[in-house]
Amino acid sequence: MRKATAAVLGATALALPNMNAWAAAQTTTAKTKVVTATRSFTGAAAQVDRWGEIQVTIVVKKTTTTNLTTKKKTVKRKITAVKTPVYPNHTDRSIFINQRALPILFQETIQAQSTSINLVSGASDTSQGFDQSLQSAILMARAW
Repeated sequence: MRKATAAVLGATALALPNMNAWAAAQTTTAKTKVVTATRSFTGAAAQVDRWGEIQVTIVVKKTTTTNLTTKKKTVKRKITAVKTPVYPNHTDRSIFINQRALPILFQETIQAQSTSINLVSGASDTSQGFDQSLQSAILMARAW
């Protein structure tokens, strides 16, 4: 009887560390690596009818998450800022329209995160040119 008890206790003692290691392996979470980068992209200049040209620059934040155990990558891009280094401003009327319309277009772009933005009434030429330049900037950002 003593030999049987000793054998059972010995086998149990040998098995417990293995069970604990197996349990620990099951409860660990996947390790991930996150890399963030920010870059700006300037779209092609778009003609705004007879008023001039408009050009849009977007600032994009790219977050790459890599699961180290499965080697799976996920990439997320987010437009964080919008600027217009070139826009029609050769008349007082153009300046007035663009001072009102451009902030609205910036806000729409950041909210939509795409070219699916609402155009601004009273600034349809500027809005359409803005949309064209924004589309080319977004295409450049997607290739990054």
